[in-house]
Amino acid sequence: MDKKEEIMQAAIHLFSKKGYSATSVQEIANDCRISKGTLYNFFDSKEELLIQVIRHNQRKMLQQAENISLDSTLPPKEKLIQKLVVQFDGIRENKDYMSMLLTALPPHDNPKISLLMKRIRISMMNWYKDCFIEAYGNKVKPYIWDLTLMLQGTLKEYISLIFRDHKELDFESVARFVIERLDTMIHHTSDAEPVLTPWKMEEYEAYKADLETKTPEEQINQLLEELEKKVKKLALYEEEKEEYILAMQSLQKEIYEKKPKIFLIKSLLLFLAQEEECQPLVHRIEIFLNTLQTT
Repeated sequence: MDKKEEIMQAAIHLFSKKGYSATSVQEIANDCRISKGTLYNFFDSKEELLIQVIRHNQRKMLQQAENISLDSTLPPKEKLIQKLVVQFDGIRENKDYMSMLLTALPPHDNPKISLLMKRIRISMMNWYKDCFIEAYGNKVKPYIWDLTLMLQGTLKEYISLIFRDHKELDFESVARFVIERLDTMIHHTSDAEPVLTPWKMEEYEAYKADLETKTPEEQINQLLEELEKKVKKLALYEEEKEEYILAMQSLQKEIYEKKPKIFLIKSLLLFLAQEEECQPLVHRIEIFLNTLQTT
């Protein structure tokens, strides 16, 4: 185990036992037998350490589960079941991490932590969705988000029973039972109308979480840069193009204000969306801004 991994494991243990707020950087350093200064060579702050811990464990769990996809001997439904089992095994092997997630995280008024947790939730929803499609193909696509929500919600409650209430449950039996029930539903809902239509879940489809995450500022910068390039390439008369460029500049200025005027941003995006070539990027910016407002 390298030093960075050792620091993260010590942080998980202390956060789970004492809580995030009650644990000091000095205590984590002491647990690793290093100075606080050495710890800061790896992590800029306690908050950054927590963020790296969550990202690292999420990536690790998904990578382990994805290895099941490489086993060509398993039927598609069995692959789905085994992915869930591997996911749970990863959680069970790191009980302190699960305890930290369930009980010891800082209040959700911390914007960086709130955004990261939302990104992870969206990432997991997309992961479950992709697992379903891999197992069942196009037949589940019309109501894929309803199935995804039912699976994630059901597994979450089983996991909570195991970790919060200390129920002795065999998770392979749980995974098999849940997937068999959903399998029955899948084969008898061909005429069902979905509740969670793609347009209702567009935020989740457009905002797949990248756990090698960029900051919100970096993400919006990238989107605005792409839109600016698109505007400058519009095939318009010079005077008309100048209006779009000015609108783009006004949009950038307003978004970076400390207290941006939402009505003005919406008006500028609406103006820019008049050009069909700009519409996809405008839509992505709208979804991203809506996501930030709800975190």
